[in-house]
Amino acid sequence: MDGSSHPILCRQLNTTKLPKNKRFIKMIRMIAACARNQVMGSKGTLPWEIQEDWEYFLKTTEGGVLLMGRRCYEDFTEYAPTRQLVVLSREPNKTFTLASKAASLKEGIKLAQSMGKNIWICGGAEIYKHAMPMSEELYLTQIDQEYEGDVKFPAWEDHFKTEISRKTVTTDGVTLSFLILGR
Repeated sequence: MDGSSHPILCRQLNTTKLPKNKRFIKMIRMIAACARNQVMGSKGTLPWEIQEDWEYFLKTTEGGVLLMGRRCYEDFTEYAPTRQLVVLSREPNKTFTLASKAASLKEGIKLAQSMGKNIWICGGAEIYKHAMPMSEELYLTQIDQEYEGDVKFPAWEDHFKTEISRKTVTTDGVTLSFLILGR
């Protein structure tokens, strides 16, 4: 779902004074998955292999700009050639072959906005935490199982209080709730 046909996800401005390519507001959204115990990462990768969740992530973010930290990028490089990516890194000499680089979240969002597409904040935990106040929606997959890990998804409930939609499925004995949350 890219948001272009969903009335809640893409807002059209009521003015014809803007050029055609500026009539839609590009949104900043977050997309994440976490377990019942808020775990979302273990040793630099996802602590689960749930195909349904991964396919949802790929389909939902298709056509947007993905903004992520270096460790998330390193876990995502297999898919990087087909995506527009902005990677955050404080290392001044670090470069990313398949992505643009920004030194801060503010710089990363500005760079992603210049690409003219919806922005998807994809992690890690510190980036999620700092991006919550500026994100309009959170696409959260809640996995009804506990996992061991070293990274937890930050508290989001104070930022995203409106449930826009929920779809619950069970796959391979694991229940997933795909939530879209708004402010």
